[in-house]
Amino acid sequence: MGSVLVLLHATFVRLRQIFHRARKEIISDDGDYDEFDVQVVHYKPSNLDELCLVTKFSREEIKLIYRGFKQECPAGVVDEERFKELYSQFYPLGDAGTYAGYIFATFDQDEDGHVTFDQFITGMSVLSRGTMPQKLRWVFNLYDLNGSGRISKSNLRDIILSVNQMLGSHAKPPTDDLSTKEHVERMFQKFDLDKNGEISFSEFLLACESVCKKIGIKYFKTYFLTFPFFMYF
Repeated sequence: MGSVLVLLHATFVRLRQIFHRARKEIISDDGDYDEFDVQVVHYKPSNLDELCLVTKFSREEIKLIYRGFKQECPAGVVDEERFKELYSQFYPLGDAGTYAGYIFATFDQDEDGHVTFDQFITGMSVLSRGTMPQKLRWVFNLYDLNGSGRISKSNLRDIILSVNQMLGSHAKPPTDDLSTKEHVERMFQKFDLDKNGEISFSEFLLACESVCKKIGIKYFKTYFLTFPFFMYF
């Protein structure tokens, strides 16, 4: 389950790096936050007070994140192709496109092909400062590729393959179809508690709680919620 940890942490770090390339100083007033080039902007974010209410970020933090977001996405939104380009910069030895697409889908809640700043900052709030159940729900939704409310073996296989593609030559140990299939079966032995061939969110939570008790909450929070949990089974 350690990979759930590695997934969350790595995802948060990569996204933070992508959108924090702007100047490191804090914007001094709301005017800079609201400033757009009207010729290119298609979306205007909610005001700071509203975003503070729905996220766990301060006004200053939101301003800083927004500055980086606007620098990379002047139109106020990011589409899937641009998101993949940005995410892939951190994995030059592999192909991060498929995995980045899965992450993009978790932010694109209305499935319109674009992620707004509101959607982005809300997702980042969950990844960085959400409760344990909220973070686990985010991971579960990432693996539930078709939005059915359950993780199937094909869902898990596709996630594993996408991570191996992303890591490229850094994938350890190297995997093939047989090892991937065995990995999926090991996961389901631990998470599919009723043995019906699917993992529900309640089963996912129970299995994670069991792991947490075995390895300790501190380790679970700092490591386990950082990368695809399947990597550790």
